[in-house]
Amino acid sequence: MLKTLVLALATVTSAAIAAEPAEPASMATPGSSATGRVLSISLEEAVQLALKKNFTIEIAKMEPKAASERLTQAKGRFDPIFDFGYSQGEATTRDQFRRDAAGTGGHFEFNAVSQSRTFSTGINGVTAWGLGYDVGASTRTRSGSFNSFYEDVDSELSFSLRQPILRGAGTDVNLAGVRVARNNVALSEWDVKQRVMEVITDVIETYNDLHFSHENLAVARRNKALAGQLLRDNIKRVEVGVKTPLDVTTAQAEVAAREEAVITAQRAVKDQENFLKQLLTRDMIPMLGARIRITTPPAPGFIENVVAGIGRALELRPDYRKAKLDLENRRITLVVEKNARLPRLDLTASLAMNGFDDDFGTSAQRAAGRDQTNWTAGATFSVPLGNREARGRVNAAQIDIAQSLVNLQRLEQDIVVRVDNASGLVTTARQRIEATTESNRLAKESLVAGEARLVAGTGTTFEVLELQRKVAEAETAELRARSDFNKAVARYHLQVGTTLQIHGVKVD
Repeated sequence: MLKTLVLALATVTSAAIAAEPAEPASMATPGSSATGRVLSISLEEAVQLALKKNFTIEIAKMEPKAASERLTQAKGRFDPIFDFGYSQGEATTRDQFRRDAAGTGGHFEFNAVSQSRTFSTGINGVTAWGLGYDVGASTRTRSGSFNSFYEDVDSELSFSLRQPILRGAGTDVNLAGVRVARNNVALSEWDVKQRVMEVITDVIETYNDLHFSHENLAVARRNKALAGQLLRDNIKRVEVGVKTPLDVTTAQAEVAAREEAVITAQRAVKDQENFLKQLLTRDMIPMLGARIRITTPPAPGFIENVVAGIGRALELRPDYRKAKLDLENRRITLVVEKNARLPRLDLTASLAMNGFDDDFGTSAQRAAGRDQTNWTAGATFSVPLGNREARGRVNAAQIDIAQSLVNLQRLEQDIVVRVDNASGLVTTARQRIEATTESNRLAKESLVAGEARLVAGTGTTFEVLELQRKVAEAETAELRARSDFNKAVARYHLQVGTTLQIHGVKVD
């Protein structure tokens, strides 16, 4: 009866402790039909592929181009404007009522026909100092009954200037839009760097999580295999009368429990593979069936120096550089608003020179000789009474600057805390590696001793199974500590802003 029970237990157990299927060896590239295939990739290859295929980076790279176009738009305010005009017209008075001298009657008579053509051209615009200019030339040809339909040509050269003295004067005001647009280009470039750094960090963390999942799956399989081996040994011990069927049942239950751990670990591997695929490819559907084979992530070097790290962060962190550019833009806006609070005082001058003749060429030549000259010079002054709108805008701009300064100080403090915490996490992870490595070594020694006691008859199946679980837990803890160390270093470089330099990435 006992032998029959043992054989039945052995049959039930055989499926549970079957060997795992071998990994497929074929290769695939992203974007191909990848079902059942394997993509082998190193960490640096994953980083480079993510930088080429990531959607968010592609979107971010468009913004500097748009900002550059807005800079061109701001500079376009100072482009001269060329204009040309032509008009033609006729005025005809066919009948006009005339009274006689006595005022007792009258008659209608044909009066006059007047025809004209006008050509005009010129260039006008504004300079960076606020000077407005308009240079033009025009020709007007008149003919009609008043001159027996011979053409009279009037050519004119004209010049006019308007120079603000108070409001609207100077490059600080007139180039403000260009300076803000140029700062916005730099802002968008720092945005791209921030996104690239985040993607690199995401890839490193996901890659390490996938490596941990693979190793953890191997631990779960080894742990299950240990329980299976113990089950087979106990079956033999029961056959020779050394152990009871309870020892077989206990081991069999543990095999089933550890099978669940293997299933869970397999699911974690697939999830992490999908997370990594999402970072590496633009087309997920062909990659859903692919497997990813990775190498062991290299252990990065790290030298703790919080003060130096804070200094680098204040120099390289995109969010801090963006905050400083934002403050500069607000200061530019304040200059403009303060200028807009001033009264308007503009100096004006104009000169027109006319030449008269019966043809265009001669008329134009005589315009330079100034058959007729008109000039004006003067000034205009205006100021809004109360000027509350301008004063309110200045006060609001000053408050914006105060807010930006406080935000910059808050960010500086946040950087100090985050860099120190990130450095501390790296140190802690390193210490965890040392502790878990020692714990793993001792757990394995304890298992060897427990197995020896079981063979000698002084140990129990329950004790050995418990020691096996502790070995698995110790191995997992060590793997987690090593993975956390790699991720902590990557997160530290993100906080300090040195991610691009560490990985040799240049953002154009």
